[in-house]
Amino acid sequence: MEFESCSYIEHGMVLDHCNRIRFCNNFNPRYGGRPIIYENYCGEKIDWKDFFRIKRELRDKYRNNSCPELCTNCVNTEHKAWDDEDYIDYLLLTPWVPCNSNCIYCEAPRDKDVLDNTKIYKVHPLIKDMIKNNILKKDGTIDFAGGEPTIYCEFEKLLNEFIKNDFKKIIVHTNAIKKSNAIIKGIKKGVVKVLVSIDAGSKEVHQKVKQVKSYDSVWKNLKEYAKHQKKGEANIKAKYIIVPGLNDTEQEIDLWLNKCKEINITHVVLNLDFNWIMKNVNEDLMPIYNLMQYTLNRSYELGMNCELYGQIFQVKCEVEQKREKNIAGF
Repeated sequence: MEFESCSYIEHGMVLDHCNRIRFCNNFNPRYGGRPIIYENYCGEKIDWKDFFRIKRELRDKYRNNSCPELCTNCVNTEHKAWDDEDYIDYLLLTPWVPCNSNCIYCEAPRDKDVLDNTKIYKVHPLIKDMIKNNILKKDGTIDFAGGEPTIYCEFEKLLNEFIKNDFKKIIVHTNAIKKSNAIIKGIKKGVVKVLVSIDAGSKEVHQKVKQVKSYDSVWKNLKEYAKHQKKGEANIKAKYIIVPGLNDTEQEIDLWLNKCKEINITHVVLNLDFNWIMKNVNEDLMPIYNLMQYTLNRSYELGMNCELYGQIFQVKCEVEQKREKNIAGF
């Protein structure tokens, strides 16, 4: 049966900050989005019958052509033939806040509500239970975000659990300040993909954006990760979040792209500071658009693939007066 729905509503699960389990992690600018399955979750065993009952209540609204208000006009909805099975094929793990960086564009380290209302808990028992009960599809996506995943106490154990159980697509969003042996193991096997926000080409600007001294360790660890990629694969992507007034120059973009090329990172991702665009809704977007075009052109000249994601994709659509669906990432 064909109808309008969303892959996250149908088969997604997010272990989020503030001890919440959500359907998705997508913000809807007008209605909020991110509907909740459970509040006050701290790692206890889940009654999967009850879990999927709650999932199905929202899924049935879609099946009855009644999109929930939170999801109205969300770009992730699509019309297709959806199955009627109960399983998870996208799991986002982001229940921890601590980070070893202090990125100028990230609100989490300064969000008192998030900090005060997020209790760190063990995730590994839940994951083992999901695998045991065939809740997680092994050909789906496991996505680590954060905080910084590599400093979470169970990260190595969790990642090794997924690798051991033959999960095919594991994405780790990391700042690469800390090297992970489990990440290297997964890259060698071809199942772990790493997305690193570097956001600068020079040490001076990198420190201004990250607000920690990590430039040398980041590039050292990225070089180590990249050398373990299988031939012809692109398991590591380097991201650049434009922060207007700080790193928005062609020179900085060139330094970043050249460093990536030097260590055999051929896929890069461009984004724009979410907070900047929210605070500057009436700002002239052409300088940002022109820098985006410059980055795309330079990437092409260097034989690299550049993806547009998030707010920079929004800028592209607004300037070109298009409405497209943004599907970036691995």
